[in-house]
Amino acid sequence: MDERGTELSPVWFSATLRFASFTEDGQYFQPNVSVYTFKAVDHTSAFDRALQIGRGAERSFVNALGIRIRIALVDIETLNMLGDELDGVEVFYWPGQEHDTSPYAWDHTFTPEQSTPYTAL
Repeated sequence: MDERGTELSPVWFSATLRFASFTEDGQYFQPNVSVYTFKAVDHTSAFDRALQIGRGAERSFVNALGIRIRIALVDIETLNMLGDELDGVEVFYWPGQEHDTSPYAWDHTFTPEQSTPYTAL
């Protein structure tokens, strides 16, 4: 509810969660980043939901080599209110590493229509 006692409608949020995957013996470490979308009524409840999602993704297990692996939520990097509609909304941006020179000529023709996207999930 808002300050006037009006019931708030949930809207879409995105959260970028950082995870650490590592072995009990310390011989392996991999940072991971995941972006989740979900509905919440405000930033406070969105933070709580992001934390719930991240904690729910935590786990530990023994791999095929008998080594214990832990996946732990490190932090919530971003929390963005997206609004009522998700169609066409950017939920993740990765700027990449800057370089001193461009690998492309100014008039290079890109062909994104020839892309072969993969499904990560």
